[in-house]
Amino acid sequence: MLAILNRYPFEVDQQWVAYLPRELQKTVVSEMELRDYKRGETIYGLHSQVNEIYTVVDGSIKLSNATENGKDIAIVALPRGCSFGELSFIDAQPRQNIALANTDCSLAVLKNKRYLELLKDHPELDRALLQFLALRLRTLSDIHQDRNSLRLSQQLAKRLVTAFHYQSQNSVKTNPRIITSSQGELASTLGVSRQHVNKALKKWQAEALLDISYRQIEILDIEGLEKVALGRE
Repeated sequence: MLAILNRYPFEVDQQWVAYLPRELQKTVVSEMELRDYKRGETIYGLHSQVNEIYTVVDGSIKLSNATENGKDIAIVALPRGCSFGELSFIDAQPRQNIALANTDCSLAVLKNKRYLELLKDHPELDRALLQFLALRLRTLSDIHQDRNSLRLSQQLAKRLVTAFHYQSQNSVKTNPRIITSSQGELASTLGVSRQHVNKALKKWQAEALLDISYRQIEILDIEGLEKVALGRE
């Protein structure tokens, strides 16, 4: 119990536990199980019946969908401090996506059975989960609006800026300037080819906004990238 409490990212607000009163957060986290995964390892599969909710303690995970030919199409990569798996956790229906370890990672896992036991004494758990769902829906709505209203360069810049600010909350654990993601993964989350992403990244590299290496993007000028995201190039 002490190990998970010492490692848990309480400071990050992209998780459902963040909506609980501070004194209750530790009570809930102490009931979670800590699991380690190697990069590429499956956390849960498509249509699986696993009824758990997860929070990334270290590393990052990738949510993806499988096409008819079996190819994985990335939806989003979630860094340290983000929760996921909430829908099946609530309605006990099969998983609609695949969760993979994007890097070596550790997850805090709460089983639905234990959640229901905690709920008897702490009804505020339901409200916290509802607030987290509202956050997730707003995020998905923003992504949908971006696809319909922003140029690809703006969408890509906005993804990198968002990842930077997420990781800035974890500056003790990670370097917020280093975004761990391949160009192919970024492309699949945007629904475009890798070549389109590479062209934009190469342009920004030449402008000293960022630097590119294998499966990593280092943000050199966050203010400049924010201007791109706002269409002020």
